[in-house]
Amino acid sequence: MLKEILPSLGLLALMTHHGLSQNNDQAQAAALATEGKQLSATIAVMNCIPDVIFYKDLNGVYRGGNKAWAKLVGKPLEQLLGKTDFDLFPAELAKLFRQKDKEMLVHRESSSNEEWVQYPDGRRVLLDTLKTPWLDEQGKLLGVLGISRDITGRYGKNADEANEAAVQELQAASDQFYAALNAMFTGELGPMNAIWSHSDDVSNQGPFGDRMDGWAAVGAQFKKEAEMKLGGHIESKNVIVRAGKDLGYTVCVEEGQGLKVAGKPVKVRHRATNIFRRENGQWRLVHHHTDLAPLLKGGEKE
Repeated sequence: MLKEILPSLGLLALMTHHGLSQNNDQAQAAALATEGKQLSATIAVMNCIPDVIFYKDLNGVYRGGNKAWAKLVGKPLEQLLGKTDFDLFPAELAKLFRQKDKEMLVHRESSSNEEWVQYPDGRRVLLDTLKTPWLDEQGKLLGVLGISRDITGRYGKNADEANEAAVQELQAASDQFYAALNAMFTGELGPMNAIWSHSDDVSNQGPFGDRMDGWAAVGAQFKKEAEMKLGGHIESKNVIVRAGKDLGYTVCVEEGQGLKVAGKPVKVRHRATNIFRRENGQWRLVHHHTDLAPLLKGGEKE
């Protein structure tokens, strides 16, 4: 196992740099031996830490980790090295992990998020995962370093209590969205911009019928709707909330009164689905979909 991990931590580069051969002097060999002892000590320390520790290169290939990480995945460490998220996790979850990695690498800033995971024995826990740039001694970017801590206990001793807390957080985010929607009807965009994710994969298909993909298009549509100053008030009713690991959704009925189109009052009532994603520990909206509401286009009375 140590042989597999050494190259990932730069020992192979050290060997190449020193050009070790049968003719190398004893000082160089001693330096390499010292590096090896230091690495062995580092690995021993990592394996004593209960937190999950892993690191990947710039291509998303796992180059090392500790025993806690191997236990979470359910495979011996030597079978994890050289693998990617797509080799170890379901496709959708792997895509999410890779997206988070890319975002962190672009900005070179640490990021964190909470996610529900399941161990091979069926035990579910809530992990707080911190990802940070993995740099060498010269500051060169090598990849991603991740550390995950079990925070299930923050919400109670069992996962059901923690999941209930996640549901409550998602309900609060949903309430925040509808408060932002009503603020937008008065021309104020700030709250709406805050509750939405600004990623390229967001989408919105509102009661006007047109679908927008990507934050640039979605944000532009919100600006257009804010300028209309529809007034009135939208309320979500019969709300159902479901929270998962990093994704959650709500379904509800949107009822609106007092809205005005072309100076004429209209009432609306339609179904809506909202999908949220955790970003840096906060729920952010990534998709909003409603039935069509022709009255909003024509300004006709019901």
